[in-house]
Amino acid sequence: MELPLFQGSLRVLEDAQYAYDSRSYGTALKLAEDAKLLRSQEVADYLGILDRALSPIEVRDAGDAISSVISVLKFREVYDAIDLIQYVVELKGVEYFNNSVSKVREYIASKEIIPEAAYLIAKVYQIEGEYDLSVQYYTYAWENSAVLEIPDSKYDILYDLAELSYSFNKLEEAEKALLLIVADDPYYTNKNFVAAVYSSIKRGYGVDKVFDLYRTDCYRSTSAFFKLADLYQEQGRLEEAFESDLFGILTAFTRINEVLSDRSVVFKYTGLKNLLETAMKNREISDWTVDIGFWHSLYMLGELADTIYPENKDFGETIFESLSVAPESYWVELADIRLKK
Repeated sequence: MELPLFQGSLRVLEDAQYAYDSRSYGTALKLAEDAKLLRSQEVADYLGILDRALSPIEVRDAGDAISSVISVLKFREVYDAIDLIQYVVELKGVEYFNNSVSKVREYIASKEIIPEAAYLIAKVYQIEGEYDLSVQYYTYAWENSAVLEIPDSKYDILYDLAELSYSFNKLEEAEKALLLIVADDPYYTNKNFVAAVYSSIKRGYGVDKVFDLYRTDCYRSTSAFFKLADLYQEQGRLEEAFESDLFGILTAFTRINEVLSDRSVVFKYTGLKNLLETAMKNREISDWTVDIGFWHSLYMLGELADTIYPENKDFGETIFESLSVAPESYWVELADIRLKK
């Protein structure tokens, strides 16, 4: 038995990814399907090793505890099964399996599904314009994300599914995918935290004060919030747009503040404009803000704040003043027009 497990199917999947990156989409599709077939055979082989080792009455009499089963298997010199069990246990930890050989078997059986292959197939079909097939495979990959080799890849799947849905004007499906991303944001889902942020705005706190009081560092959510804000604004759902945009900007702000603080012991947050002015001296941060659409979303937040909270004039004004340091003149000019109204 070859260790680590599933080397063959993983190699084929790597070849499929290479073909995809090389724009050989037909080859990528074939190799991804080959990886799925090979994985099924690998799992069948591993389960066969286990089942043959665990079937004798002496082994069954030992119970389900991993340590007890291993002892009997050593006495019976069934080393391939021992290696298999020990490898999987070392990989995940004995606590993960609750010291149960049956759960080790269940884990191996679950690996027959390769969500990474489905994800790659979905991307190929997306390029080919096959919307229904692409959605089918994205959904399958997401539904089986629990067995992804890299757990956080599930967010990449959801982002791509949202992009696909949006491009085909399937706005409800796009919204659902984006909401699944932010559903794992511990700040956005904390009702007390959200209520506190809104309470500060309603009490007339300016944006400088609000951003001094609250930080959100679930950075994978940033783009999802921005995309939701755009979607909601397009549909005239302004309060939902404001909430999504606010959390997106707050999360991006937290990231910028963190980077500046890490790079300079003398940096201290004194206000949004000061922070952004300092940040724009760093080319890497400046490029990042442009890439993620930060300035568009910041401008939108100012507009929405003026519309929804006209009594808190300082909130929107400070945002427009902060836009004066944007690296793109377009946002500087738009903000200047707003300030002169």
